[in-house]
Amino acid sequence: MKRIVINTQTEEKTEETLTSEEQAVHTARAAEVAKVQYKSERQYAGSVTYANVGEQLDQLFRDVAAGKFGADAQTGEWYIAIKKVKDTNSKP
Repeated sequence: MKRIVINTQTEEKTEETLTSEEQAVHTARAAEVAKVQYKSERQYAGSVTYANVGEQLDQLFRDVAAGKFGADAQTGEWYIAIKKVKDTNSKP
């Protein structure tokens, strides 16, 4: 990985190779950015996002009222809606 250094007085550009420590920092920052982006897209900005908490609780209530427990819970409204968001916005 390289960086470009610009001398502000001469405007001369040079390329430097990042040290292994700098590369590790860059990689760690990129991983953190990916986590934040994943969370944001899943909650607010993605093509498929979580419903508001009130709607999620209503879905859970309807599932419980319909007797969806155990393995049957995976066919309930809430589970299907949450799974769709998680599948659409896979973890980095």
